[in-house]
Amino acid sequence: MKKMLFIVALGVAGLASAKGNEKVNTEKKAEKKAKTEQKAPVRQCGVAITYWSGGQVIGYQTVYSDQPDLGSCQAWQTGVQVALWASGWLVSNP
Repeated sequence: MKKMLFIVALGVAGLASAKGNEKVNTEKKAEKKAKTEQKAPVRQCGVAITYWSGGQVIGYQTVYSDQPDLGSCQAWQTGVQVALWASGWLVSNP
């Protein structure tokens, strides 16, 4: 009987330590993934906005965002245009 309790106790202790190691390993993997993601190059993407009213320039604004590639940059620029259009501005590309 004592041997059975000893074996059960070792089994439970082994499972508990394995769960602890799994948590540590998961945290290490998350840190490694975060470091890998930080190494991905990003480029600054921008949109130059000129506000016109009645044929007169009433303001300028340049908006920037860091994007990983050209496709993401173009999608972000389209989003800026849609946001301006939705807020009542007429949007035209040069």
